[in-house]
Amino acid sequence: TAMKYFLERDFKTKVDLISVSDLNESFTLFDFTKEVEFGKRVDKVNLGKYDLIIFLDFGSLRYYSEKENFTFKDNFILNIDHHETNQDYGNLNYVDKSKCSTCSILLSLFKEWKVKFDKELATRLLLGIYTDSLCLSLSADSIKEADFLIDKGANYLKIVEFVQYNDPVKLYKYYSLMVDKFKVIDINGAKVGVSAISLDDLKEKNLNLADVRLGPNYLQHIGGLDFLFTLADMGDYIKGSFRSRKNVDTSLFARELGGGGHKLASSFSLSGVSLEDAEKEVIDVIKKVGIHKAK
Repeated sequence: TAMKYFLERDFKTKVDLISVSDLNESFTLFDFTKEVEFGKRVDKVNLGKYDLIIFLDFGSLRYYSEKENFTFKDNFILNIDHHETNQDYGNLNYVDKSKCSTCSILLSLFKEWKVKFDKELATRLLLGIYTDSLCLSLSADSIKEADFLIDKGANYLKIVEFVQYNDPVKLYKYYSLMVDKFKVIDINGAKVGVSAISLDDLKEKNLNLADVRLGPNYLQHIGGLDFLFTLADMGDYIKGSFRSRKNVDTSLFARELGGGGHKLASSFSLSGVSLEDAEKEVIDVIKKVGIHKAK
């Protein structure tokens, strides 16, 4: 939404936003989220009317289409991202793996282009930086970026209130379930946390993918672990996530499983397997790849 605001304000162009995933309930409190059509894939769009397609914070095109062998024909693709495992799929790729968020990259670009930072643009950028840096906890740079944007008028208190203090009750019931299912196993001498949630449990609590993605962040506050992984049965696939607070490079596991992400936070999906078999497959991959420190 920050990129949309910039392009429409400064270039008077028309921008449409889509997202493959749904939105977590608490984020609907931000009015600008209404600018996004959620749950829509690129192959459902009339691409012929667009001059440019920009993928933001999208490391891989694996999930952008339900159609096999779907390709872009006449569209120019701009890929802006910060993931370690980005596949450089664009006609033009701007990938900065040192940044904690894609909004951090946009902030750097906007500074270089001498873009005017008003309250609206600053707030949209700060929300992306705040959430992707786990509330400014992953890097000192994110704190400096937040300071710059707050100075430009970003509504920091609104972001903290909406993000930190407006989770629906169903999320905490989900977190409670994840803790109830939580176990610690030993893999090659490492203490690994595991939590696996069934499709029935997700349906009972009316959870969507955006909700499921928040679970690993909650569990990583548990002490005494080298890293953890979670599994959730989404019906037609198993959604998997890794988290580490002890400098284990989880992206190596995710990549081996066909996914990607960051060293300390990565994800993957598995199709055609049960929850139990998925857990065994993940453990086998961890043993095969080995546990390596993030550099």
